Amino acid sequence: MRIREIRIYDILVPFGETAYTMGERTSVSSITGTILAIATDEDLVGWGEVTPWGNTYLPEFTGGVRAGLDVICPGLIGSDPLNIAAIYQSMDALLYGHPYVKSGIDMACWDLLGKASGLPVHALLGGQMVSAVPLNCAVYHGPFEEMAERISAYRDHGIRIFSTKPGGDADGDIRLYSRIAAQRADGETYIADANRSWCVPTAIRVARHLEQYGFFNLEQPCDSYEDCLAVRKATRITTALDESLVSFDDLARAYRDGAAEIAHIKLSRVGGLSKARLIRDFCEVCGLSVSWATSGGTEICDAAATHLASTTRKKNLFGLWSCREFNTEVFADGGPLLRDGCALISDLPGLGVSPHLDKLGRPITVYG
Repeated sequence: MRIREIRIYDILVPFGETAYTMGERTSVSSITGTILAIATDEDLVGWGEVTPWGNTYLPEFTGGVRAGLDVICPGLIGSDPLNIAAIYQSMDALLYGHPYVKSGIDMACWDLLGKASGLPVHALLGGQMVSAVPLNCAVYHGPFEEMAERISAYRDHGIRIFSTKPGGDADGDIRLYSRIAAQRADGETYIADANRSWCVPTAIRVARHLEQYGFFNLEQPCDSYEDCLAVRKATRITTALDESLVSFDDLARAYRDGAAEIAHIKLSRVGGLSKARLIRDFCEVCGLSVSWATSGGTEICDAAATHLASTTRKKNLFGLWSCREFNTEVFADGGPLLRDGCALISDLPGLGVSPHLDKLGRPITVYG
């Protein structure tokens, strides 16, 4: 099997009237993304996607995806997409770094491998360990009453893990989290996810306040890894790292330093399924919990993250954030079924998704 052509599609993913706010760093009501189709000489098509969460959340943006693909894609025409290790080696030879650019191609190749073998991606990644992946919902920052209302609505859908976003001010955030703690129901886990918005003194103050509850986790309190480590050393609260974990070396350093007990991994940030499954295995060997997501996107990205999440051992699986949480449009059939607070993935070959071609429109670029 050989790659005959690669088609690139531009998409706009709307959030309706939702303006998702994370501290002072970013507020978005829609995101732009890239869906790509790898077509082969055997008439199989694999689908991949890279949809960054705006321009200011991570060092990835849609313009960078398009520029990177323009460098990589011509060099992949004629390659065997089922030899994913060789595909990745070729991508690295064509473009150094920029893992988020490569994640969509990697995803499409796994989709093709599943379709060619008649197996779902989760079988190719080692096999399902859980059939229902617990969902972690994102409660974006706002007045307490609005956040409590959103938590209640998620609770009605069976969700028990709430990632709550602070405002950035220590006194205000302590008051906010005191009120959030008071409305907690039995069995619920809460995350104070600052998305890098706190300075070290603020993070330590809030974290020490949260220690008393026993059901809060702290996630990525500060911008740099070193600052997050300083907070971890000054507190006893269970900690997750998210944006600081890009490479396998980052994860190994965090484990060595005792910087976190939970790794929150977004597929695009680490370079796709091929890189993320190594992180899964490392976390299982070292006894870390792992939470899965993609930066943003459609049913295609959501399927890839859910396939991998379902192959994580139950005792190591913290949860999954569905990137479709705020989407108001459906771009493909076959995405994960979200039910009773969990994501369920199908056993269809590959990723199991069928994009709505009318929603994608004409490709903006065709290579090959």
